[in-house]
Amino acid sequence: MDTLLRRLMRTGFRRGMSGSQGWLVLGIGALGVRALRRLANPAPEVVYRTEVRSGDRFEIASRPR
Repeated sequence: MDTLLRRLMRTGFRRGMSGSQGWLVLGIGALGVRALRRLANPAPEVVYRTEVRSGDRFEIASRPR
């Protein structure tokens, strides 16, 4: 879905700046939909970050809430 919106936005702005008002409106609409999708699904929070070197081992465990 994001690929389609990105393509519509890019094409809409490119053709819209060439003079097609319909394509410009479509590009602006695709930009708005992408922005709303990103606001509705924020990036996950990073809890811990470290550098992994050669030879290091780590374990990921989860407990039920």
